[in-house]
Amino acid sequence: MRFVKIAALATAALLATSATASAAPVSSARALFLIQLTVTGGWSRTVSLNCDPDGGAHPKPVASCALLTAVEGDLWRYLGQQGICTREYQPHTAALTGWWAGRTVHFQRIFANRCEMLLATGSVFDL
Repeated sequence: MRFVKIAALATAALLATSATASAAPVSSARALFLIQLTVTGGWSRTVSLNCDPDGGAHPKPVASCALLTAVEGDLWRYLGQQGICTREYQPHTAALTGWWAGRTVHFQRIFANRCEMLLATGSVFDL
């Protein structure tokens, strides 16, 4: 259900962006994402991320856009980083939906804890 809400918000944001930016040419690399992070039993946060130019409400737009550019907007293609995490169990649900180079992209995955999430997704969900 949360993913449906995110998809609806992303669609609305994309329509609003295209309506206001229709006078200016849009490059094929331009991207817009809505990113939601939910901690089970804790909090939930949703932010926007724009790439080309990098910006939005995301706290690390430059690093996140660089990572998404490297995987052509498909976070499933990111191989992650090596590292050691504690065995703490505090599930983090990470969801990304948006638009990249003319196509819709989606990513949603549940991680055992924040450390595992950050190793797997870099700065994209470092909210």
